Parts: sequence; C-alpha cells; structure tokens
Amino acid sequence: MPEDQNVHSEAGRWGGWFWREPSRGEHFRRCSYCGSVHPADLAAEPGWRAEWADRKYGWPHKFYVAIANRDPEAPFTSSSTWNKHGEPGRGETLWDDLTAEQRALYNRDHGTSHDGRHPTSVGFGPKLYHFGKFYSVHLSDPAIDAAVKDEIERRSGLAFTFTEGRVSWRIA
Repeated sequence: MPEDQNVHSEAGRWGGWFWREPSRGEHFRRCSYCGSVHPADLAAEPGWRAEWADRKYGWPHKFYVAIANRDPEAPFTSSSTWNKHGEPGRGETLWDDLTAEQRALYNRDHGTSHDGRHPTSVGFGPKLYHFGKFYSVHLSDPAIDAAVKDEIERRSGLAFTFTEGRVSWRIA
C-alpha cells in the first residue's frame, strides 16, 4: 500500500478502505471508498453546518458540508466545456492555449484522462469553499475518538448508536 495512505485500523473488517491524504487543493482527508470527509478533520473545521441528505436507507446516513478553503485566493478549475465545434465556453481558455501551469491545475482538480481526452476549454478562478459529504457510519469506527464523535453529533444535530449491525439515533 502506498506510504501516503493512512490505513484504517479496521480496514479489513470494513472492506479494505483507508483515509486518503488531502488532494485536489483540499486540506482534509477523504475515505477511499465513499469520499467522506475524515471525522477528525471535519470536527476540527469551524463554521460548517450539516445539510442532511434524504433518508433513503431509513436513517440519516449522509450530510453535505461546505468547508472554508484555507487559501481562498488560490486558483482552481472553475469550469470546462466539451463541444465538437471547438468553441470555448464563456470566460474559458481553449485547451491548446492553456499554460503548463493551467493544465497542471486542471489535472490536479480532475485527474488525467487515460485515453488522452480533454475538454475544449477550461476556466479558472478562486474557490471560497470545498464541498464535501460525511457518512454517519464513520462514527461507528472504534478508531475515531469519542470527543470527535461528540463534536460531529453536536454540530450535525443528531447522535447515533451503532450496535450489532443496527443503528439508532436521537436529537443531539
């Protein structure tokens, strides 16, 4: 396993996922399986608010969160256009006219294509927030500190109990 990955203590039991180190200009870790923000990283962030997703699994399993970008002036890919006419999107630069730095930013934010495909044009700009999701099942992880669980539950408005494969919740 690559050395930049923090292996979860219960990874084998949970299917082998691990916490990915920050990437794509973010400053927090994400789950390699579901993309959830790491509980400790989320608990340490000021000013977020849980926007609960629907309860399609019968319990509040996921919420969305906006996390303030620690470097709001840094450039990010803000848009891209894919069209067969070769015309740029509004405020975008044609792919062939991008600088090496702009292509590197696009690749950081979106990854590189295995088949050599790329958008017709790309736009860049600052990013005030990173948008993430948090799956509440991560609170059942015994490696997560109780204070972290309490903080996330307090700020999300619900407290969870996970026992023998079942979950219950109450207003925090």
